[in-house]
Amino acid sequence: MKYTNRFSAKRLGYSVGMAFIFIIANTFMCIFASVLVDKYICLAAINICFFLLFMLLLINRRLEGKLPEFNFITYGKITAVIFLDWVLVFVCGEFAPVFFAPFILVPMLSSCVFDDGLSISLSIYLIIISSLCWDYSIYIVLCYITMVLFGSILTTFMKREENIFKLYGVILTFTITTLVSVIFYYFNYLELTFSVFIYGLIEGLIAALVSVMIVPLFSKYVLESQSESYDIFLSPDYSLCQDIRKLSYIEYTHAMRVSKLSRKCAEAINANSDLAACGGLYYRLGKLEGEPIIDNAIKIANDYCFPGDLIQILAEYGGVVFLPSSRESAIVHMVDSVVTKVELFDSDSMSSSWNQNMVIYQTINELSQKGIYDNSGLTMNQFLVIREILANEDILA
Repeated sequence: MKYTNRFSAKRLGYSVGMAFIFIIANTFMCIFASVLVDKYICLAAINICFFLLFMLLLINRRLEGKLPEFNFITYGKITAVIFLDWVLVFVCGEFAPVFFAPFILVPMLSSCVFDDGLSISLSIYLIIISSLCWDYSIYIVLCYITMVLFGSILTTFMKREENIFKLYGVILTFTITTLVSVIFYYFNYLELTFSVFIYGLIEGLIAALVSVMIVPLFSKYVLESQSESYDIFLSPDYSLCQDIRKLSYIEYTHAMRVSKLSRKCAEAINANSDLAACGGLYYRLGKLEGEPIIDNAIKIANDYCFPGDLIQILAEYGGVVFLPSSRESAIVHMVDSVVTKVELFDSDSMSSSWNQNMVIYQTINELSQKGIYDNSGLTMNQFLVIREILANEDILA
């Protein structure tokens, strides 16, 4: 991302929560597996090392925008998935027969919030911890690692929108889980019985049924959370919105005008209207803290865990440091410039629609001639549509 990421108290809180999950889960596993104290201390040391490295990787992935659904994969969702991963591993290790634990589900669940690298790393680590707690043989470990590798690949099918690919994913999940378990059971014991095939089929069926729910349900949840997240930020009762109002009612009125017009312009060109509306509302957020406005806006936005695209718009405020890099950012910049210019004149000056149109056309044309929107992806036709909308709006209404 172009903007400078800042410290977030909320993310720190969730990070502490993840640390407690690692500690508590490891403790429970060791208790149920009857692990001796000295071995528990060694496992705790491994947990600490992995957790610290894992958090560094997670922070790096977040800063690079490489998490799935980057703007809406929050640390809260990540904490929830890590908790579910540990629960799944504990249940598999404690109750499932050896070779027949559906560890193929671990990377599928992890992939909901992590990229492939983090997902595989976490999944293999959980298998290693399980093998140390329950003293798995080398063939059991290889069996579950093989499941993890296959599961990470099958997740690609499960995430596709086409139902045919999801069907392929479910069938392959059932088949691979069954075969891998049966084959490694044979490698370990050099024999097969009818009950082994029954166990394999039951395990494959469980894995297939759970897999068909995990990724689709979480994807639906992410889509719903996108809308809910913007709704929260746009609510007049939201704390930041109230802070702007307390700072200055004039500033609040300006922000609401920019937000409303930005949404209308974004809808007209099929851009992200919620993002544009939020960008318009908080475009001058840095004024809450004063100079430097952009740095303070980014700091506040990070504290409140704004989506990355929204923070990017704030970082491109006024085109001072960075020029608008998205259509939504260009819309907010254009609307804010027009509203600011119109508000500088008194209502009598703007009583004539001809006067307002002249000011708007002049303002937008000057911005365009400076090349401010060249990197935004805004086409000439979209630019003209936005200009016409603003020219025909009663800005001061």
